[in-house]
Amino acid sequence: MSCEDFIRINEMMKQKGVFTDAVTGKPYYTGYEYATLYDWDQYFETIVQLYLGWTTFYARSGIEIFLDLQKENGHIQRSSKGGEEQLSEHVKPFLAQISLLIYNRDGTLDFLRENDFYYYNRMKKYLLYWLCNPQNYKGLAYWDSAPHTGMDNQHERAGYWYDSFCCGVDLNSYLVRECEAFSLVAHILGREEDARALKGYARELRDAVLKYMWDSDDKIFYDIDRRTGEKIKVRYIGVFASMWAGIADQEMARHLVEDYLMNPNEFNRGFVYPALSASEPGYSEEYLPGDLGCSWRANTWIPTNYYVFQGLRKYGYSELARRLAEETYENVKKIGDREYYATESKRGCGLDPFWGWSLLAYFMPYEAETGYDPTELAAAENRHVLLNE
Repeated sequence: MSCEDFIRINEMMKQKGVFTDAVTGKPYYTGYEYATLYDWDQYFETIVQLYLGWTTFYARSGIEIFLDLQKENGHIQRSSKGGEEQLSEHVKPFLAQISLLIYNRDGTLDFLRENDFYYYNRMKKYLLYWLCNPQNYKGLAYWDSAPHTGMDNQHERAGYWYDSFCCGVDLNSYLVRECEAFSLVAHILGREEDARALKGYARELRDAVLKYMWDSDDKIFYDIDRRTGEKIKVRYIGVFASMWAGIADQEMARHLVEDYLMNPNEFNRGFVYPALSASEPGYSEEYLPGDLGCSWRANTWIPTNYYVFQGLRKYGYSELARRLAEETYENVKKIGDREYYATESKRGCGLDPFWGWSLLAYFMPYEAETGYDPTELAAAENRHVLLNE
């Protein structure tokens, strides 16, 4: 990353990305010009902020904003504002993972300890809302709609508002990481009973993904329709979150990479990697009838490229990861800072400019070269050991 890019990005983020929440009065950061704070965006945006040398102030504030919005049953709306449908959907499981990013920078999680563990207890309650829903299928959590997944218009796998049937490979992979992250948070804060319980949840969830979601014929993970227990045979970028979460075994990972990620009939397209496989009928750069939100079809999004990149490195595909990092950076540098990119025509789409999670592209070559992984959960445990020796 050049000095010029560093300065330009830093100034753009400072000038355009800082807002104040109308409900809580707290400042926060978002990549969206319409000032909405979203759930998983915040995780990836925090990584960018930390690379630029920012403090963890906005990351902590963002967590607190969500936790302040929590209902008595543990539910938290998934964005700071939006329509009734959006606000009825539970926040994606990234709050504990953001907390570990904070810990790795600051060496403390005192903001979760304060006021008799007020925010810690709320974070625990939000996570249990995901894990203990009696409508979960065999322990697997489910999305309420395609927009709820964050991959807004993948209706063929996750439906429309209130359909509430899709146990997503992506969701349950995020949850494995979130359970492991909260287990570490609990350990750091001396809550050992919670730490053991959440580690157990992570183990059970990992086992359920392997048992119910892996298709031994097609050699890929599929979402599950919780109403029927049947696999939803749609191939999308989120299945590779199973590698980021360390769920797939080495042979499964080999099939995911060699049969799908490297296959030009699947994900190895113009600007790797599209949100939907090219083998899917809905693979299109244009909106299809009934589509909601942003397009996650024949479109490439940087945060999913980023966690695919981390998953590849985890399973030893270092050279492929390096190529992904370099191509992602080169395309973003050439096309510009956009919300997302059309895979086949390699053009920018959505917000222009965009100062959110797409900026991760600038740091991927550095990580490929150095081996540094800010998403590595064990780093927090190692730091905790060092600080307490």
